[in-house]
Amino acid sequence: MTSASHSPAGVASPKTGREGGSTSSPWCGALPNESGPEKARTRSWLSSLGIDRGGIVRIQTFAARNSVAMLYFEDGTALFLKQVDPATARAVGTATGNEEKMLRLIPEADVPHYVRTAVPRFIATDPETETLVMEGKTGFISMRDVGRKFPEMPVPLLVSLASVTAGLHTSTVERFTTDPGYRPQLIDFPFASFVTLTPSELASGPGMDYSDYAATMQAVDDSVARMREEWTPRRLVHFDLRDDNILVKDAEGARPQVALVDWELSGFGDPMLDVGTIVGQFLIQWLHTVRGDAGRLADASAWATVRRNVGLFLTAYEHSAPLSPEQRDLAFRYAGLSVLMYAAGRLEQIGSLGQIGHLCLFVGRTLLNDPRGVAELLAPGILRKAGA
Repeated sequence: MTSASHSPAGVASPKTGREGGSTSSPWCGALPNESGPEKARTRSWLSSLGIDRGGIVRIQTFAARNSVAMLYFEDGTALFLKQVDPATARAVGTATGNEEKMLRLIPEADVPHYVRTAVPRFIATDPETETLVMEGKTGFISMRDVGRKFPEMPVPLLVSLASVTAGLHTSTVERFTTDPGYRPQLIDFPFASFVTLTPSELASGPGMDYSDYAATMQAVDDSVARMREEWTPRRLVHFDLRDDNILVKDAEGARPQVALVDWELSGFGDPMLDVGTIVGQFLIQWLHTVRGDAGRLADASAWATVRRNVGLFLTAYEHSAPLSPEQRDLAFRYAGLSVLMYAAGRLEQIGSLGQIGHLCLFVGRTLLNDPRGVAELLAPGILRKAGA
C-alpha cells in the first residue's frame, strides 16, 4: 500500500529553544540504552529542543525500520521518539515528513475532542537527526495483543474504536482539501493493477508462492479497477489502521481508551479504506484460529466470532456515521484488499504464503468479487436493516 507523495507545503519544522550549536542526539550510531551517561546525553538533547521533564526513569526501544524509542519520566509522562524513514523524507522533502504535518493539522481541524485525545500530540522535531517527538501513550497495548487475549473483543472496546474512527471520518476538512498547500496530502488510490505484470516481474516477485498471489490479484482486477475509478480523497483518513497501530488501555473496562498511532501515511482519502482495514484485521485474526481446518470456512457457524466482532464494530460505527449500501459493499471490498495485503506481507517477510496466506487469498478474492456474499456471513443484521 502506497500513498501519494507528501511535501512540506510551507509547514516549518524548527527546533525550539535551541541555544548555540548542535547538541549530540541519542541517535548517533545506536539507540540509547539505560545507562546513566546515555540518559544524561538524552536529557541534554531534549533540552536543545526546548523540552525539560526532569529525570528519565526508563528508555524503551522498539524493533522497527528506523530508530524508535519511548522515554519514561519521573513525573509519569512519556515521549515517543521516531526517526523518519530516509526514503519517505526524501519523497516528502522535509526531514520529518508527512506525519509531522498531519499531527499539526488535527488540532486545527474540526475534529472532536475524543478523537484528538486518541492521536499522539506533536511536541517537537529535530531536522538534523530527522526525529519526530510526540507525547507518549503510556499503559496501552496493541489491538493485536488484545485480540490474542479476547477472540471475542469486549463490546465497549469495539464501540470506542468505532466512535474514534467515525469521529475522524466525519470531521469537516473541506478547507484543507481545497487548500493548494495540502494538495500533497490528497492520497492517490493505493493499489496497483497486476494485469500487465511481465514475465520478468513475475519471476522476480518475492517468495516462492508469488505466482499464486499475482494470479489472485489479476482475478480481482475488475473490482479493483472500479474502486480506483470511484476513489475520491474527501475525508481525513489514517490510511494504515493495522492492529499494531491501534493501541488500547483498560481493554476490559467499561470505558476503554483507544489511541491511533503512526500517522506517517495519513491524509485525505476514502474513509471506507480505514473501515475495511479494521474489518480485515478482524478477519485475519479469525483466520489464524481456523488455519488448521480450512474446511470450517464452509460452515456458517464457524464464522460466529468474527461475525460478532465485525457486526458490533460496524453497528457502532454507523451510529455516528451511517453508511449507504454502496459504502458497505466498498468497506468489505477494502477488507478483502487488506487481507490480500497481509498475504503479500507474508511473502515479503518469510518467502511463503503458508496455509494462512492461502486462506487469505481465498477470502480476499471472495470479498472483492462477491462482497455481499461474505458480508451476509459477517454482518447479516446490518444488511437486513439496509434492505439488502
